[in-house]
Amino acid sequence: MLALTACVHAGLIAAMALPCSSALADPAQDCRSGSPETRVGGCSRLLAEARTPRQRAIALDGRCWAHIDRGAFADALTDCNGAIRADDQYPYAFHNRGVAYAGLQNPTAAIADFNRALAMRPTFSNTLINRAKANVTLGNTQAAIRDYEEVLRLKPDNEEAKSALNVLRGGASPSVSLNATNSLCGNIGCN
Repeated sequence: MLALTACVHAGLIAAMALPCSSALADPAQDCRSGSPETRVGGCSRLLAEARTPRQRAIALDGRCWAHIDRGAFADALTDCNGAIRADDQYPYAFHNRGVAYAGLQNPTAAIADFNRALAMRPTFSNTLINRAKANVTLGNTQAAIRDYEEVLRLKPDNEEAKSALNVLRGGASPSVSLNATNSLCGNIGCN
């Protein structure tokens, strides 16, 4: 109530008003959108409200993804591990932990987590793309090609997969980045 009063009071002083804290916003919405800092705060509030293992996993995984966006891969790994402990059947936590491992330059661990996520959700094209990138990092070109081909089977207009296949097959200069830590995607909205 004190925070609400302070926020309303700040709104009344128009000349000096700064945006009110997002602490009064919907934690689920904050956990899904906005700046990484807003998402960390929203997911932390959502975590405090979690009543089921799946709700806990969703909140921790959201915070994990926000840490990834900040480049804080060790923090991301901690939250993704917590999400997996809460619900080891939540595929996004494995995907995002894979992204965190890729960010920590551990493509072997990343691939293992991408494999776990794909076992639960075989049509997750972003996981396939990220596994392909990790395979490129390890020099596993044929495995990367298979993953990019599967992405195109699922999403024929995927430009990233088209470009990467062109490079891997020798049809273009390697100016297209195939690095495992580049343009990784793991949240629900980007699949």
